[in-house]
Amino acid sequence: MTIKKNQALKIYKELSMQNLSLKFILFVVALFFALPFYSEAGILEQVENELVELADNVRPAVVSLSPFIAKGAIGDGLPNKGRSANAGAGVVYNAEKGLIVTNSHVVRSVNKIKVTFKDGREIIGEVLGADEDTDLAVIHVLSEIPLAEVKFGDSSKVRVGQLVVAVGNPYGLNDTTTFGIVSGLKRENVNLSRYEDFIQTDASINPGNSGGPLLNIKGEVIGINTAIINYAQSIGFSIPSNMVKHVVEQLVEHGEVHRGWLGVGIDPVTEEAAKKANGQEGVGVIINSVFEGDPADRAGLKVGDIILKIGGSDINSPNKMIRVIGAITPGQTINMNILRDGKSRMVPIKLESRTKKTLPLAAVPSLDSLGFSVENPGKDINLPNGVLVSHVNPESTAGLKGLLSGDLITAVNGDVVDSQIEFAQLLGEIEKGSPIFLLVWRNEEKFHLGIVREN
Repeated sequence: MTIKKNQALKIYKELSMQNLSLKFILFVVALFFALPFYSEAGILEQVENELVELADNVRPAVVSLSPFIAKGAIGDGLPNKGRSANAGAGVVYNAEKGLIVTNSHVVRSVNKIKVTFKDGREIIGEVLGADEDTDLAVIHVLSEIPLAEVKFGDSSKVRVGQLVVAVGNPYGLNDTTTFGIVSGLKRENVNLSRYEDFIQTDASINPGNSGGPLLNIKGEVIGINTAIINYAQSIGFSIPSNMVKHVVEQLVEHGEVHRGWLGVGIDPVTEEAAKKANGQEGVGVIINSVFEGDPADRAGLKVGDIILKIGGSDINSPNKMIRVIGAITPGQTINMNILRDGKSRMVPIKLESRTKKTLPLAAVPSLDSLGFSVENPGKDINLPNGVLVSHVNPESTAGLKGLLSGDLITAVNGDVVDSQIEFAQLLGEIEKGSPIFLLVWRNEEKFHLGIVREN
């Protein structure tokens, strides 16, 4: 082993003198340890062969997705007032059943979409289901030719520094392959989706990569690429493969994702709150409201209780709790560890599905209290359905987070918005102090913006 380490150091020094990127040099050295044999003259050739083999195995399972418009009928196949899908990528999840996974924003509000394979074949696929909360969707295709598929790996085993490869169609350049490393795990508060647990990578991800796979050097999918930060370089995010598998199974079976609902408003545990409850700052989440008649209320949870664990999982942030609850099947009873008046106790709670409540307009809060107002858009067939932001207070939370007049809000907390009245009613369901996740459409690109309802 010592000999191999010395050889690896020698390789590193030699490659460093050839003006190659550090990322590539580290990639070569890592592959050197994985290779069963080595010759100094052939190390670059061996690395090249490994990369080519990985790409050859994966690329046939990666598809290009684009809007489907039937000949002779403008908007045919595009329901909801001609709302069109975005171009993007997808990867074959189950070849036998013809299932392809992609991002929900790639197929938003369409029933059919054109699927183009590496060999040039085009098939019109049917959207089986989409989940805005995780930005995932499933497409079904019928193919006479057997499809290639890629194995989905275990994202819980992914580690920072691990080498990864991304495949997609950035800027319409089909079949593009890039590589990099995992630069972060469990990224949340990015305001890209409601259930955030992203893998961060510096592999080049650009518009058009959406829905394509992030792979380890074994060629296993460990994530589905979902977004980039436009104002930063080399920061991209992928949805972990374990979350993808969970969502896909439900979309295939039900056409939607059934998530558990607790019925509380929560906040992080501040230093002041921790002192009052005899807890620790940043450990658990504190309940700021309990919704009457919902599972938490029936189980006896109270405002001021600190939730420490759910089903054995430590809770250290509101986002973590949202993910844990959302991953539990409605109807299941869980054990919740809470801290009340400085004493720990365990409370069993049976979760339910969230039920929507239709409120009269008189009960709807003023939109101005959020720092912006909206209106119904005109009859522009090039716009998705939603509500148009007509005014933004630049000093409000929404304004400071970048919401602009002219932005189109297409969903609130994962619920699609079709009119100003529906938008107001959805806001009326949200309790004071609870997060509001807005899906915003601007310049043919989507992003998520998170605010909190303050009154």
